[in-house]
Amino acid sequence: MNTQDRITKCRRPWRRRAQLAAVTVGLLAGACDAERAPTVLRVSAYGEAYVEDRIPAEDVIDGWEIEFSEFAIAVQGIEAEGEVMPGRYIVDLREGSAGGGHLLGELEVEFEEHPLLGYRVAPVTAATAIAVSDETAATMIDEGLSILVEGQARRGGETIDFRWGFATDTHYRECHSTAEPDGGEAHSQLTIHADHLFYDDLDSPEPNVAFDLIAGADADADGEVTMQELRAVDITGEARYQVGSREISDLWGFIEAQTATLGHIDGEGHCDAGA
Repeated sequence: MNTQDRITKCRRPWRRRAQLAAVTVGLLAGACDAERAPTVLRVSAYGEAYVEDRIPAEDVIDGWEIEFSEFAIAVQGIEAEGEVMPGRYIVDLREGSAGGGHLLGELEVEFEEHPLLGYRVAPVTAATAIAVSDETAATMIDEGLSILVEGQARRGGETIDFRWGFATDTHYRECHSTAEPDGGEAHSQLTIHADHLFYDDLDSPEPNVAFDLIAGADADADGEVTMQELRAVDITGEARYQVGSREISDLWGFIEAQTATLGHIDGEGHCDAGA
């Protein structure tokens, strides 16, 4: 008898014999709990085609094509249904995975339908390196970074390079996974939405992916936009780039705030995000 058969069998006495004495029901429930085997939940991290390939020009409101050469994140505190994966990881999502993402580890959890997951994208002092260079992993640990991205935007004959590191600490909670037990195993993906870095609004439900304002921050016209140049761009007079009640007035602060919105689960699954 497989796990699902045992669960189904255990449910039937509750439906058909509600009149049983409480002590009998308690014994039945205990027997069912003893028979139910945990599911091995495999957890991976994935940056989707936007990271592994590129953000195409048709998906960017001002026609820039954006391609990453590196998209490294530090992940820790992965948990599901009260079970915690103890490891800390640095993974470069730019490395191709054919859609499968990069396996971080496994958890044994008990659930019947879809588990709730949680995880943190935060700086680490030590980590298991996955699909990432030793140099990048060392840089992130030494500089206290949770996210390190490098890439290039192109439009026509113009090219803008960027390399940005962020030290933000974001806890993604109550992530609604679509994982389902199948033969005692299941898989869930921590999905990172890279296009959020280039959103032009912090509160709109339908912001644009845009790059013009970032490209215009290249004050020394050397073809690279740095953190310092982004800090020098005042966004308070912009029609877009709204920040709500947040005390953010420069473009770097705006992009940094967007890093707290990157995390999802199993594609478009929602997580509650906070410090």
